[in-house]
Amino acid sequence: MRPSEWILRTGFRSAARIFYRNADQADWIYEKVHRPGNVFVLGMNVLYYLARRPKVYGFVSVVLEPVSACNLRCVYCWGELEERLKDARPKQMDWELFQKIVDQAPKGVESITIGGQGEPLLHPRLGDMVEYVAKRGMRAIMYTNGTLLSGERMERLAETPLSVLNLSVEPDAETCREFRGVDLAQLKENIAAFRARKQPMTDVKLSMVAHPGNLEKLGGVYDEWGGLVDAVKISPQFGLREDARRVSCMEPWRGNLNFYTNGEVSPCCCDWFTELSIGNVAEQPLDEIVHGERYKRLLENFLRGEVPNLCLYCREFTVEGAPLRLRKRWPKP
Repeated sequence: MRPSEWILRTGFRSAARIFYRNADQADWIYEKVHRPGNVFVLGMNVLYYLARRPKVYGFVSVVLEPVSACNLRCVYCWGELEERLKDARPKQMDWELFQKIVDQAPKGVESITIGGQGEPLLHPRLGDMVEYVAKRGMRAIMYTNGTLLSGERMERLAETPLSVLNLSVEPDAETCREFRGVDLAQLKENIAAFRARKQPMTDVKLSMVAHPGNLEKLGGVYDEWGGLVDAVKISPQFGLREDARRVSCMEPWRGNLNFYTNGEVSPCCCDWFTELSIGNVAEQPLDEIVHGERYKRLLENFLRGEVPNLCLYCREFTVEGAPLRLRKRWPKP
């Protein structure tokens, strides 16, 4: 590990332990932020939030949804959301819109995560997307369920300068079958083949969702996947619950923008139905959107505790042993 990386990781772990009460959040932060200058940006965003300012100092990352469809029906993802998402927006982002988003990314953005609510490997130009991001001087990160990572798709992705491949998976064969309908042995074969062909700069990581059905098995994941992946990241399951309490969080101040297949822009990574949209990049320049009144009003409403309907029911799986992902606060009366 390079000294600069060690310093950043150590700093992120200290900050995550204080702010999230979970030092493991440092791994998520470092994946997207490598530049020391962006550490300052993140710090200023936190200060703006704590000072109750309806403004974001700067942006460091983008999440881009190339596909609004999936080949799996995981019980806590598409299996739950499909009915509302299937006709909500185009199944695929067109190439011109993708280019526009990357070209207009705010100054300071250093990573673009290709993921969102769908399976990126369903997009016919995924490899071109990764290369386009790299040519624009940013790192491309990707999430996949891994079941389509074979044949020509695997070969094409392996030859790109992908920074991180995150494999979304369950901890063992039993939970893979029960919650995802996936053959773990085949999935491991796919990952092994990709590792043998990938570029040296590409890290392969596991991204796991902690939920009631797998919590007791998460401890064995390192033994299960040893040698096949470089790291393991665990985040809590998010979902909508009618009995959830009214709550506000700092997600809109995180310095991240989320883009959907239709061009809608949202500051929230859990905005599955774009209810927190601050504009559409297909209709308006991104610079106008992030400095516009819709974004400012959204931040003001969050500070007053007047959160959108989606936020009223947003909850992460929180029990002893499950990690925290979002820092939440109760709004002042």
